[in-house]
Amino acid sequence: MSEQVVDRIVERIDAVFLPVRNLEESLSWYQEVFGFELRWKNERMCGLSIAPNCGFHLVQIVDFKPVDSYTPFNFVVKNAEETRQHFMEKNITVSEIRPGEPKRFDVTDVNGNMISVIEL
Repeated sequence: MSEQVVDRIVERIDAVFLPVRNLEESLSWYQEVFGFELRWKNERMCGLSIAPNCGFHLVQIVDFKPVDSYTPFNFVVKNAEETRQHFMEKNITVSEIRPGEPKRFDVTDVNGNMISVIEL
């Protein structure tokens, strides 16, 4: 087998799009729980501010089904245990902290979507 070198053409992922059942309810939840600021919004979707060069968008889907069999992405936090405790105090569904490194757990959003929270 010959090894072919291919020049990288993609610089980075620009944005993540998370399907939601109800845009207004989801927007309120992510602002209240995570403190994300609204960047822009239209009738079907919105963009939230997380960090420079990182787009996080909520998209209202007509035939919505939650992403609950895997986590489509990770939110990075400074302290997983404190973040998990913060969610539990707000009665948000969280998993146990998983064994091993890095420290991580899953959180279930208002739509039933499962997202990983990881300490890096």
